[in-house]
Amino acid sequence: MSKAQKKPARGPLFRRLLIFTVVLTLLVVGGNALLHLNYFRVQSIEISGNTHESAGELISVTGLDQNPPMISINSREITAQARSLRWVESIRVARHWPHRLTLIVVERRPVAVAADPTGALFLVDAHGAQLDPPAVGANLPRLEAKGSGTSWAYRTWARPAARVAAQLPLAFSRQVAVVQVARSGEIRLKMTTPVTFVLGRDTNLREKFVAVASVIAHQTLRRGAIVDVSVPSAVTIQ
Repeated sequence: MSKAQKKPARGPLFRRLLIFTVVLTLLVVGGNALLHLNYFRVQSIEISGNTHESAGELISVTGLDQNPPMISINSREITAQARSLRWVESIRVARHWPHRLTLIVVERRPVAVAADPTGALFLVDAHGAQLDPPAVGANLPRLEAKGSGTSWAYRTWARPAARVAAQLPLAFSRQVAVVQVARSGEIRLKMTTPVTFVLGRDTNLREKFVAVASVIAHQTLRRGAIVDVSVPSAVTIQ
């Protein structure tokens, strides 16, 4: 009969590793419990950059009024929650242990006005977001979506109109009365003169804007003229 083999004895190295693992686990569990104590919950919040949204609204919509643990604060989640408020573009969050937060709010910048399906005018940002009604005398171009139906189209297919309005150069931006977009994607600038510039799609805008500025500076245009700068190197005037 063969003798039964003895199991190798576990040496000092194994015991030290086991002790280290147990101690590390206790530290992690204990540390996590410690950071969830009331002392390490949000108790003070400083907010800057908010002109249109109140501090109270921001604190409420982000859940910070519930005094969450500092360890659970997530900048992306706070921004996502705050963007349910129409003026909030983004928020930068800084934690100051043990219990203070600072929120730096970046609000949306209006670049145009547009009418909703009822005909009421609202400010619009570069992404087509519907903001507040404009102040009396606001000097911004008006967006016009041809064939928009009954919905607010500037967040969907008509968004290029808002993008173009946001990039209008100072050289002639105040002369633009309407930025018009069609379902085909064609964009037109209707000037106060009145002259219409056909941009085509919202590509190569810098070159197209240079062509518009050049025509304004060097051409005498009749009222109602249509200038096609969709191909900046081959401008045509009707």
